[in-house]
Amino acid sequence: MAALVVLAVLISLARTAPANAQDAEAVEVPPIVITGFGIIGGFPTGEFGDNVTNPGIGISGFVGYMIPRTPAVIGLDLGYLIYGHERREERFSLTIPDVRVGVVTENNIFSMNAFLRLQTPTAPFRFYVEGLVGFHYLFTSTTIEDLPRFSGEDIASSTNLDDFAFTRGVGAGVLIEVWSGGEDRTPQNRSLRSVSLDFRMRYQDGSEADYLKRGDIVRREGTAELNVTKSTTDLITAHFGLAIDF
Repeated sequence: MAALVVLAVLISLARTAPANAQDAEAVEVPPIVITGFGIIGGFPTGEFGDNVTNPGIGISGFVGYMIPRTPAVIGLDLGYLIYGHERREERFSLTIPDVRVGVVTENNIFSMNAFLRLQTPTAPFRFYVEGLVGFHYLFTSTTIEDLPRFSGEDIASSTNLDDFAFTRGVGAGVLIEVWSGGEDRTPQNRSLRSVSLDFRMRYQDGSEADYLKRGDIVRREGTAELNVTKSTTDLITAHFGLAIDF
């Protein structure tokens, strides 16, 4: 209900189409493409939060299209989040004990979402709310790295476990304009319109999936046992980055 109230307020604040039909024909609105990127923090919640107690960190990016004469933006969002990381040094093999390598195990979430956003038009502060649907791809991978750590190359890698979870969610944020250069923009002059700081919070309701947490791979006597957890995968994310309007 609260989300519906916010949507109604945004629509009422948004710029409406010209009231005069003749003016509407005379004004040619150039299409606006919005893209952005930034860092995200992920905070598991619900059953997922009961099992994964540490937050994650990653990167995200999006591209969207603002429908002319409306407050609506439709687009696609991609994200990559690491919520578990382990690193150790091991002998390369039992027959080559004098060569040591780095072994890195990471728990990851790759996400893809289609979103519909409604935002206010007036700079420098543009507030928005959005709804989104998509999926989480949860996977744990182990990689063998050459040493030393910062100059070595990957020797081999393997995915230990992976699964998909369908998601739906809502979000809200604010764009703070830090540069504007599109006052003279026309359909023929597709110059950069503006650059803004982008602050956003999202809640995503994820379906059940199998996944591993940090420390869930137990290694003993040359074997690896997986302590697999299955639950819903609800996630809260906080995004900070740049948004660019063309």
